[in-house]
Amino acid sequence: MLKLENIHIKEEGRKVLFDYTASKGVQKYLNLKNPYYIKYGVNVSEVPQSILAIPFLCNMLPIAWFGGFNIELSEVDEDFFNAMNLVKSEFEKQFPDYKLTGGLIAERLVKNKINGNQSAMLFSGGVDAYATYIRIYDSTPDLVTILGADIEIEDKSQWNTFTSFIENEKLLNKNKKEYIETNVRTFYTYQVELLLKDIGWWGKVQHGLSLLGSLAPISYVNSYTNIYIASSYTDNIDIAWGSTPNIDESISWAGVKIHHDGYELKRQDKVDLITQFSTNTKTNFKLRVCYSELRDNFNCSHCEKCYRTILGIILNGKNPNDYGFKVDKNVYSEMFKVLNIGGASRGMQYFWWELMEKAKNSETIYVFENEDIEKVELNRIRNGEIHELIDYKINNPNKFIYKLKFIARNKFSTFYRLFKKLRN
Repeated sequence: MLKLENIHIKEEGRKVLFDYTASKGVQKYLNLKNPYYIKYGVNVSEVPQSILAIPFLCNMLPIAWFGGFNIELSEVDEDFFNAMNLVKSEFEKQFPDYKLTGGLIAERLVKNKINGNQSAMLFSGGVDAYATYIRIYDSTPDLVTILGADIEIEDKSQWNTFTSFIENEKLLNKNKKEYIETNVRTFYTYQVELLLKDIGWWGKVQHGLSLLGSLAPISYVNSYTNIYIASSYTDNIDIAWGSTPNIDESISWAGVKIHHDGYELKRQDKVDLITQFSTNTKTNFKLRVCYSELRDNFNCSHCEKCYRTILGIILNGKNPNDYGFKVDKNVYSEMFKVLNIGGASRGMQYFWWELMEKAKNSETIYVFENEDIEKVELNRIRNGEIHELIDYKINNPNKFIYKLKFIARNKFSTFYRLFKKLRN
């Protein structure tokens, strides 16, 4: 059992601390030296306790479901309590080989209601986020960005660069910005990852519920009744994933409606939408798709995620250097070098399949220097060379070694952090 004993408000009403106790069998999942907290840019001291508990529960409940223990607390929002039963059912469908037995026990269910019609969206500055932003542009949503999700709390340099980008991007001038800090990826131990047969807890289980639940207290303060989260995939990709329309749109509290946006769009459709919007509005804006620890520019422009975005822009006849990247005529050869190393997944393979199909039908591409030479390089993509490479990696994985490396990296985390510093 895990019990939420108390909720405390510190730092002029902005930081929420959770006092919780766990039985011995549950303690192995929790980093007791770094208990879960969440911090806002606004005062949340007047938010009801039944709503303040939601960020905590959104992160703890999936661990309870997969770990087979209950969470107890004095009170919680009634809509949220009912929503969690629906979310749990969705995870059971995604993970039919697992037995999800944990649950939520509340002494009181509280009926809350947020009055207002403000909207907000989770905003990372990437392709998915910008596509959703463009689709709801006229509603001028508040943009909510979370430190501790994709950027580590200690990485002040990357965070300051990121927030400066959001604050100074002309396209976003009319949107109110909200920033949240929370240790959503460090309050638990590596034992949580091992609850899955294949590691990847953040993506496969935690992130959708965690990110959306983080907005609960400020939704009460700012009167958000509609919250948007951009889709990562479409229904064409059949993989377990922690953010889907069925999961996200089952989540609710105090009458709030969640919108999982863009599920009908492929990633390349989103890139097409972004470049077309940029052309129509005659605005240039940077896409932030990269969180590489080796990055020293806005994007590293040299990882798999960067290259798939760069290529998508090229295939629309646009210069990637106008969208926050730094590449030249060598982009194709460098792209193949990067894709020859590292791992692969079905999701990644699907994104590159999209690019292959786009390349087959693109009449106009952006040319850096020599159109004939660059079109020859592009033919390697049209002919499926990358698709075949990724397929080979997927069918010849070494998951056992990968898992051993993961365990060693977490058991000896001090040495790993030192290694990363030396490498950087």
